[in-house]
Amino acid sequence: MIRNRGIFIAAIFALFATGCFEIEQSVELKKDMSGTAHLTLGVDMEPMITIMAKVQKEMSGDKSPLTKAEIEAAKAEFRKSQKKTTTKTEDPRKEAEAGLPPGVKLLDVSVTEKEFGMVTNMKFAFDKLSSLTGVKLGTKKEGEGPGDPTKKSILDSPFQGLEVSETASTITISTKPQNPAEKVKAEAGEKGPPMDAETEKMMNDAFKNMRIAWKITAPFEVASSNATRREGNTLIWEYDFAKMQKLAASKKAVDDLSVRVTYKK
Repeated sequence: MIRNRGIFIAAIFALFATGCFEIEQSVELKKDMSGTAHLTLGVDMEPMITIMAKVQKEMSGDKSPLTKAEIEAAKAEFRKSQKKTTTKTEDPRKEAEAGLPPGVKLLDVSVTEKEFGMVTNMKFAFDKLSSLTGVKLGTKKEGEGPGDPTKKSILDSPFQGLEVSETASTITISTKPQNPAEKVKAEAGEKGPPMDAETEKMMNDAFKNMRIAWKITAPFEVASSNATRREGNTLIWEYDFAKMQKLAASKKAVDDLSVRVTYKK
């Protein structure tokens, strides 16, 4: 059981080397279906620091609850380790531009560091919406050698699954939001037996503040959509951990909860 938790911890830390607890994707369309896309990836490692400290304590044979002093000590150790690992950082623009397909251009990229994580913002321009499916993150240009195999991301392909279909009178856009929790489960499952109940509870605690959002702004009349809410010409789909778990649980939930909108031309 303890080994299972160690596998889970290794999986989630590997994923969140470049992964995220907050994902927001948005596209702004023009009438010719060109436009811009925004991508926000937010990492918050604070819940994982506490979980890691708890697992390490249990592995030493002490199953008592963490004290406030132990939690603060774990946070201090994380800050120290971050200073060592962030002395040399990749150029975010260089990394982002390496994985762009024809028809997509990087307009801007910024990385803001926080105490226990960071927020990355990217803005792209595209000639046609379907081109976004070819965007790859963490890609190395030819001649630069392979990327770091220890770094894995739920959003290697941030617009994966985006589909656009047209008829003479309509445009339909659909996609399924990607789920970081499912990525961690799959990663842990490859390295060991299924999670026990306590380990799964730890994962739920780690992801409890997860937020995922999709936004589409377009100059067309909406014929139908399953958006969570609407602000002017912007349709918004919002997901928390519970909603993403439902989405992963059944085909019906996929049909009901995935991003879907049909516009009149």
